[in-house]
Amino acid sequence: MKRKTLIASGVAAAAILALGGGYAYSVTNNRPVVGVAQAAIAPMNVPVSASGSLVAARSAGVYPPAPGTVASVAVHDGDQVSAGDTLAVMAKGPLKLAVAQARAALSAARAQLAAVNNGVPSAIQHSAANAALSAARSQVSTANKNYAAYLADYRDASSEEQKTMRSTLRTLRTAKATANAALKSAQAGLDTLSVSGRVALARTAASQSVTAASRALEIAQDNLSAARLKAPFDGTVSMNGTVEKGSGLLTGVAAFTVVDPTRMEFEAQVFESDISEVTKGQPATVTLDAFDGSFPGAVVRVQSSPVTTSTGTVAFPVRVSLDADDARLFQGMSGSADIVVQSIPDALTVPIEAVLTSGDAKTVFVLDANDVVHAQAVSIGASTDTAAQVLSGLSAGARVVTTGASGLSDGQRVATK
Repeated sequence: MKRKTLIASGVAAAAILALGGGYAYSVTNNRPVVGVAQAAIAPMNVPVSASGSLVAARSAGVYPPAPGTVASVAVHDGDQVSAGDTLAVMAKGPLKLAVAQARAALSAARAQLAAVNNGVPSAIQHSAANAALSAARSQVSTANKNYAAYLADYRDASSEEQKTMRSTLRTLRTAKATANAALKSAQAGLDTLSVSGRVALARTAASQSVTAASRALEIAQDNLSAARLKAPFDGTVSMNGTVEKGSGLLTGVAAFTVVDPTRMEFEAQVFESDISEVTKGQPATVTLDAFDGSFPGAVVRVQSSPVTTSTGTVAFPVRVSLDADDARLFQGMSGSADIVVQSIPDALTVPIEAVLTSGDAKTVFVLDANDVVHAQAVSIGASTDTAAQVLSGLSAGARVVTTGASGLSDGQRVATK
């Protein structure tokens, strides 16, 4: 039977009438002195206990709009920030250059479209198409190099580091695919101009180039406008790696993470032997090592993927919400959670030490009015570290032996504490 901790209102007070001691003898009558408790009906809550730590229920990464470098940093790790506060500013030179290049590309695309519409000799059309093809090849080369370099770093990284790198790897892979598609489009545009009599296709290609160049300019302008990295909401800021003047920034890699300290959850590592009993919505109590009291909460998520604990056992992460009131909580604080997996409103209970086990048989010693003990077979239901539910074999109000029970025999007279 699993050992669990009892969360019960009134069970201990109603059941335990005598404490302390072990198996001893009265000096006056040579009777064994035993502890006695009364079987009582009371609410009984059976929990699963698990250790864990606090995690952020609400957090967000702050990402650069485009690759670049840091011009200035306005915060330190651990600072409290408000929504809209500046965390860092990117160097604007490269972003402004990207805007200028995009504007020039748009002008070239519009000129090409005008040339097609105005019936300009094909030599000019070929010149514009060749220029577009050259630019597309350059973009493919750059995208391939960026992807290959990052892929090499990804393969050399640990599995934990790879988790944080996958988003950027996908972004670079997409950029490579986009650049190759643009190259094919540019090549197709040049091929179209090489076929006489297909002016309509040339006009369509030129029009599409204008649309693409217009969008590229919008993106470049948006990136320039977003050069100031800001907090998305009130919270505590943490730096991801080295963020200082001159350090590099990559799209898809958060430079900062902002955590809402008022919205914390406890992530408990529930052992595989207990996880089948845990479901969303069950009440729980969280105890943190940093605080004397406890915090009420409830299960909000049960993860289906297992993890291996530091002791090598298999566990499943379970998220528990908690009402912290005005307590100042920090991500990573350790503690434990008691999750109520079974609630019995009217359980007949006895102290757990009153139940003696021999194979599959369960027995308690019951005292009669003359303090003579009688072995009584019982059926046990739910149990915890401190109490056991009696399903049959015992009535409420019966006096049972607690301490000293293991040394008794049926029909023996005892002295009570």
